[in-house]
Amino acid sequence: MLSQTRRALEEFDNQHDFERLSADVLNALGYQAVEPMAPAGGPDGGCDIRFREGDAPGIAFVTLEKRLPDKFAKDLGKQSAAEGVIALFSNQLVSPSAKLAFAREALGKGYRLEVFDLERLRSLLDGSLREIRRRYLGIDDDVAARLRADVSRLLRFPSATPDVSEPATMIETVLADQMPRRVFNLLMAFDERDVREVPSLGPALHEHLTSFYRFRERAIDLESRLLLKIGTLEGCRFPAAWRIQLRYALQRFGGASQEQIISWGSFLNYGITWESAENVWDALAKDACLSTEVSDLFELHTELSKSCKALGVA
Repeated sequence: MLSQTRRALEEFDNQHDFERLSADVLNALGYQAVEPMAPAGGPDGGCDIRFREGDAPGIAFVTLEKRLPDKFAKDLGKQSAAEGVIALFSNQLVSPSAKLAFAREALGKGYRLEVFDLERLRSLLDGSLREIRRRYLGIDDDVAARLRADVSRLLRFPSATPDVSEPATMIETVLADQMPRRVFNLLMAFDERDVREVPSLGPALHEHLTSFYRFRERAIDLESRLLLKIGTLEGCRFPAAWRIQLRYALQRFGGASQEQIISWGSFLNYGITWESAENVWDALAKDACLSTEVSDLFELHTELSKSCKALGVA
């Protein structure tokens, strides 16, 4: 069966990213002082990467060119005679006879040769370097596969997936759609870089992660100011009563009528009545700045809900 990794390497067409991939491979294999010479383009003197193998200096030739013998001879010709190692990175399959010929040419200038051709790179990327495979070839590694599966399962079967976390804000408790919060909590169990680098889905997942975090920060700040405002309206009542008023007000801001809220069951206490709760909400609604902020926050959550639904079809 044709390897997905092999096919992706054969179709690789970005020289700069191939140099970055090669540098990451060298780092992952334990080479030291790995330094790409011109990762953004420009002259590199025939040496794409410098590194060290113990005390020995190393240089890497990184190429996507088909005419590999000509390219190798050209880059080698730019090097001064020295003792060290040359790492040749290519997305072509290099035959044993070609490797022997390249090794003899390198030895003529004092260098030992390490060849990272198509098959050796495939073996490394399918083995211990699957994180690099994910980053550059867009192929899931174990972490990305698990993350993708967890998100898919939550979106498809939300009732079958336990919701073990409590909402961090009162605003989150009154929202009908809890999926944005649940997806955020799921993503927080993974490293941020792993989230960002899930092939094809990563950018959308990372955007949701950061957007929901901003939503929560705004919610915490807004709730603090709403509670202070309620405190001035309530006078002698204590903070526990303010939170009851906050819950009612947020449900009203969210579009629920007083009759609907009453039908959901009473949560009133400390002498608060539905009439007094309505009066407090009415006073908050007349504060143009606060009511606009609440409205904007609900709108932001609507956008988060839409992005969650889009994840299910990505």
